[in-house]
Amino acid sequence: MMKRVVITGAMGNLGWKLCQHLMSNESIARVVGLDLHTPKPPQLAELKGQTNGSADIEFVACDLADINDRRWRDEIDQCDVVVHFAAKNPYPEASWDDANASLDMTMNIALAAVDAGCDRFVFASSNHVMGRYKDDPLAGTIGPGRLTTDLSHAVGTLWHTGDRQMDSTVYAVAKSSGERICHVLAARSQARTQFACLRIGWCQPGENQPATLSAAGTPTQTASSPSSTGDDFAVTDQWFKSMWLSNRDFVQLFEKAIFADGNTWPSGCVVVNGMSANSEMPWSLDEGRRWLDYRPLDNAYA
Repeated sequence: MMKRVVITGAMGNLGWKLCQHLMSNESIARVVGLDLHTPKPPQLAELKGQTNGSADIEFVACDLADINDRRWRDEIDQCDVVVHFAAKNPYPEASWDDANASLDMTMNIALAAVDAGCDRFVFASSNHVMGRYKDDPLAGTIGPGRLTTDLSHAVGTLWHTGDRQMDSTVYAVAKSSGERICHVLAARSQARTQFACLRIGWCQPGENQPATLSAAGTPTQTASSPSSTGDDFAVTDQWFKSMWLSNRDFVQLFEKAIFADGNTWPSGCVVVNGMSANSEMPWSLDEGRRWLDYRPLDNAYA
């Protein structure tokens, strides 16, 4: 069946890439992008000109933190699938105010999707939910492919870019809590609304090539030379490079999450890691293959 898809945070890096991709999918009837602002006419014309599909696309300016905002609620009422990227601050240095606002939006959108009877809710979670596995003692408990999604959450990555200390715990709390919301609402709806939580690795803005990955861990920061931070820098550099998610694997992952048969999903909710097939990475792709038939094509080290 043709799908009507709502994408929150549609003007962001990931939301925009998915809008571009879904417009070329012949099984998508309509795409609605929700964000605080809408694209300017030249930007929208460029987006439509890059695709050759038949999907209709519309952008709606709205406030997802306002549960009574009918601009977004009316769109949720008419869709089959919600893909939720929106966050007050989508970067790991988010403050508590940012994280709380992001969590409010997740709660609002997920509840509205269940109340509207949507078939599927796809939640953009994050690798930072498992960030403490980067370092000992947890690092010593995993090996290549052994960082599975059934392990206990270890929220927040700690690292040093060479210029500043980074701690993503606050940002990751909103993602970890968002996953719990998805599990609870799947059970509440008796799986009438199915939930897929995708722990996204590192999908950089733009061309997103492996050569531009670094120990910075986020596009908002830059990394200093390795000599300035020693062995810790090497560990961090390897950690972030190993979780690369290429553009074509990113859109494949989310397309599979939209269309996968969820009738065998445990309690109507699954969690999968969202990385490319990077050599020797700790992240397990088994769950993505099992539940979504996700089969990444790229490798950061190829």
